[in-house]
Amino acid sequence: MGDKYEGRKFETVFKGKDLPDDTRIAEVMMWGAKLHKLGLLPAESGGHAGNMSFRNSRGFVITAGGVNKGRLTPRNFVQVLNANLDTKRVEAEGELEPSSETLAHHLIYRERADVNAIVHVHDNLAMKHAEKLKLRSTAKAHPYGTVELANEIAKAAGNQRYLVVRGHGVMAFGKSVWEAGKRVMAVHAEAEQL
Repeated sequence: MGDKYEGRKFETVFKGKDLPDDTRIAEVMMWGAKLHKLGLLPAESGGHAGNMSFRNSRGFVITAGGVNKGRLTPRNFVQVLNANLDTKRVEAEGELEPSSETLAHHLIYRERADVNAIVHVHDNLAMKHAEKLKLRSTAKAHPYGTVELANEIAKAAGNQRYLVVRGHGVMAFGKSVWEAGKRVMAVHAEAEQL
């Protein structure tokens, strides 16, 4: 779905190799396996689609780019300390590059104090039936991982809990990983009924 993968569109500056240590990592691993089984985190050129993150006191923890979300390990998580959309630089800790959608996650966390977790999947059914399901969508499609896409997502998200990202996938926002994951499952189940 969307553009052919051409790498990250920001520079990652690693401040250390320490892996994030948080009990919610196990929860993301469980959701990754569940959503992968439903086909919502598919293999695509350049790796596997989708990403998940949660806010913490140091910034946010996000899945590494391109890894198989159905078989996540603690090594597949990156602590994002800061991101600058103007310079397209991300400061992080971990062993792997953060998801190519790190800038969008950063902007949502910056703009929405009510959001503590984001689950981004490629749900073709929800996208196909977005109008019937009365789902909010971004106005325009932009290339993955760009500042333009991050801004478009933040603008369209408003106070929504679920957003169709035109030509790219869907994002669910929650107070917890559990809440965001359940929202993805609920919308997918509704789309399957159509």
